Amino acid sequence: MIIAAKTSEEIREVKDALRNAFKMKELGPAKFILGMEIDHDTTAGTLMIKQTRYIDDVVERFGQKHAKPVDNPCAAGLKLSKSQSPGTESERNAMRSKPYRSLIGCLLYIATCTRPDIAFVVTQLSRFLENPGQQHWNAAVRVLRYLKSTRQHGIIYEGGTGSVRLTAFSDADWGSNLDDRRSVSGVIVVIGNAPVVFKSKFQRTMALSLCVQEVLWTRAMLKDMGAFQRNATTIWEDNQGAIALAQNAGYHARTKHVDIRHHFIRENVERGTVTVEYVDTKNQLADILTKALGTKTLKYLRDGNGIKDKITVP
Repeated sequence: MIIAAKTSEEIREVKDALRNAFKMKELGPAKFILGMEIDHDTTAGTLMIKQTRYIDDVVERFGQKHAKPVDNPCAAGLKLSKSQSPGTESERNAMRSKPYRSLIGCLLYIATCTRPDIAFVVTQLSRFLENPGQQHWNAAVRVLRYLKSTRQHGIIYEGGTGSVRLTAFSDADWGSNLDDRRSVSGVIVVIGNAPVVFKSKFQRTMALSLCVQEVLWTRAMLKDMGAFQRNATTIWEDNQGAIALAQNAGYHARTKHVDIRHHFIRENVERGTVTVEYVDTKNQLADILTKALGTKTLKYLRDGNGIKDKITVP
């Protein structure tokens, strides 16, 4: 159990109450939990979570300890499809020796906990668990080689003396799935200049609608924690059409198919819960969740999302 509070006195009160009810062993400040390393630097006012040890274990487990590192989890513009899966029994037999599912499971855990920068490609690779091909395996191994080269990277949250401020980013890559033309949604919710919620997923609902849902949930959680958001949460979006739909109830004269999801967004804009604003594509932090980026762009957005090696932090 991790206890978090604003003051040491509050933590002491909770610990005393628990001791009175249960047998309890105190382990001190949290340093390691569920494969995640926690580095709380009170002097710098930062909190870092990373998975260096777990990454090292996975690299060794899958035979990549001496592999050449790479600086991007996937090639720019990478496209994966079922056409790259084995089509004959002999091809399937050849792939059975590859522990594809196990590797993807490990990569999913890392992506979910501390590494939004691999979330896009890992989401793509998870589509082929039933019948992976050699190209899928090679792409998965490349992700691992990237993690090896960035093993010290993690999410760094920056503290401050002011109130907790929530912002969000929403993006979509339309029709990018070669197999069924589904779009990819990317959502990032930010506190302390780093993501507390990040998702890369194939769309069942529009990205902006998904983002509003995540913002509402996070606002409710912060309210319970005593950090009530008095002002509307800004959602940054680079699609002008989506912004117009969110802001203008009369915009859909030519879009009569507009459904309940758009009304849900607009309703929350009108309530003053969220506001949807434009951000240029260069600074769209959610881009890292929807596209196979070039190395320069990847590093820029990775840094913008607070995914850093602590050594590089001022």
